[in-house]
Formats: sequence, C-alpha cells, structure tokens
Amino acid sequence: MTAGAALLDDKERLAAADPAGMLDEVGGAGDQARSALRAAQASSLVGPQPEVVVVAGMGGSGVAGDVLTALAFGTSPVPVLAVKGDRLPAFVGHGTLLIAVSFSGNTAETLSAVEQGLAAGARVVAVASGGALAELARGRNSPLVTVEAPPGRMPRAALWSLLVPVCSAAEAAGVLPPLRDQVLAAADALDAEAAALEPAVPTDANPAKQAALRLLDRLPVVWGSGQLGAVAATRLRTECNENAKVSVVSAALPEANHNDVMGLEGGPGAGRALVLLRDEAGEHERDGQRIAAALEALGVDDPVVRLAGEGDALVRLARLTAFTDFTATYLAIARGVDPTPIRTLDRIKAALS
Repeated sequence: MTAGAALLDDKERLAAADPAGMLDEVGGAGDQARSALRAAQASSLVGPQPEVVVVAGMGGSGVAGDVLTALAFGTSPVPVLAVKGDRLPAFVGHGTLLIAVSFSGNTAETLSAVEQGLAAGARVVAVASGGALAELARGRNSPLVTVEAPPGRMPRAALWSLLVPVCSAAEAAGVLPPLRDQVLAAADALDAEAAALEPAVPTDANPAKQAALRLLDRLPVVWGSGQLGAVAATRLRTECNENAKVSVVSAALPEANHNDVMGLEGGPGAGRALVLLRDEAGEHERDGQRIAAALEALGVDDPVVRLAGEGDALVRLARLTAFTDFTATYLAIARGVDPTPIRTLDRIKAALS
C-alpha cells in the first residue's frame, strides 16, 4: 500500500485532514437534491415561455447555469445562456427569463446583473439562501427559491441545492420537460455513488481515491464528452482549484481534438495526467472514434476514465459530479491540504468589498 492510500484509508487521519467535513458534504448530495426539489415545488415559479433564458451566477453557484445550458441543448425551444460577470448581453429585455443564482445571496457580480436585467424589463427568478438577492427578489415581487445553507457549507458544496431550483425555474417556464422523477432518480444515483466512493471504501475498490492518487503531483488534463461530460470536466477543474488548490486544464470533446491535444504532443509524460469524463449517451456517434484516435496519436493507453452510464440526463450527471467532487476532495487530503478554506478568494473578496 502506498503512503497516499494509507492516508486515504485511515479513518482517523482522514477525519483530521478534513476538519470542516467536505467529504460529508459531498456524500450528502442526494439529500440536497431532494430538499431542493421540495423548496422549488413550494415556490411560485410558473411563468410565460420566454424568448431566451439567461442564468447569472458565479463560481460554485454559477455551475448551475452550465448544467441548465447542457440540459437545454437538445430539448429547449429557446436559447439558454450562462453568464458569469457583472454585465448581461444586449439582447436581454422583456422576453428574457433571468435566473439569478447565488448561494450566499451577496455575490456582487450577480447582483449587478440582476439590477441590469430588471432595468431592461426581464422576468427575474432568484435562487439563494438569503442575502441581498433574496431581499431584492422580495422587494420586486420576483419568484424566489430559498435554499438550505447549514453553517459552514461552501457554495461549491451546494451544487444540487442550487441546480435543482434553477432547472425547476426553466421547467416552470416551458423550457425543460417535467423534472421531478429525474431529480428523484438523480438523488438515488448520488446516494449510490456516495456509497461506492465514500471514505469507508478502501482505495483498491474506490475509483475516486485511485483517481486522486494518480493526479497527485501532476497537472490534470480533463476532457469531457457530450454536453454533460463537458460540464463535468469544468466541474473537476474548479473543484480541484478550490479543494486541492491546484491548477487543472479542462476542455470539451471533440473541440479538444482541434487544439488541446497539441499540449500533450508526445504524451503526457510524468508531469501530467489525462482524465476522460464520458457521457456516452450524449456523444455524437463519431465521438468514440475521435477519442480513440486522440489517445492513439498521443500514445496514451491508460487515462483516468469515468463513464456516466445509462439513464436520464440528471442521473448521468449525478454519477459524473459525484466522482469529480470526491476525487477533488481526496486529492486535497492526499496533498496535505484542508479542502474547505479558500483564503486567496476571501482576500480578493475582502479587497473588493
């Protein structure tokens, strides 16, 4: 057993290395999804079908917009766009559904975007635990889904608390098909993944621990296939950034075959590790061939691979995000880094407040 595996399989050392309980947060994603569904169903979200949907959110909250964009890709009758910043596109107006998502409710960029959207006549739906965004929504009689925010929970650990209401708002406007059964099935899938990837499962039987050790002291290069795989690749990058405090390169397939592959020309070598997050059900029929060609050209015969499997879109996403979140947290612990604090981000926010 390697030193890394010994650490990840030692219950007491693992708990000491994760004092704020990020692994517990990751493992509770299924309950998050169920609770978020109840909160969304209790809110008055029904509205007219918009001409366009824009989701404004940053960081761990903004991932919900990426998910909605991916889900809407093959089904939505109107364009769906995720915006991450203070400003909205010029086309935002009376026909726009603006879904604003901020876990704290105090994200400066998102609040700025909401003010701009309201001034332009957009219909706003807010998703937050409280804060200025919730106050603004109440003051403007805009729909609000209030999400749970237990003490110490970080926005990145609230993925399913946020994305379920965001998607529910789109469903209520006729942009997505009914989601209740998908959400409940996804919650069950999250529970199953947590049981397979939790700390009690030893490294030799735990794909997330194995992946974390393979990424240790390397630059992860993450490719995702299909719309959901691309979201998962971004998710692994940002989770590794915030939890493990490491840089990661991520890209979507097949676009990666037109540029990103050149960064690995000659093979990844000892300093990089290739990760493939595949949503085969969402791939183009040629994507498998494209991936095989890229691996052969690079001489890579053993990348880290995680498959989304079968089922509805949210179920497949659940399998991928459980893997990304457990892997990034184990990588932090293997590096000797507390996965929860984000001191540099906190300093930047304080400087801008």
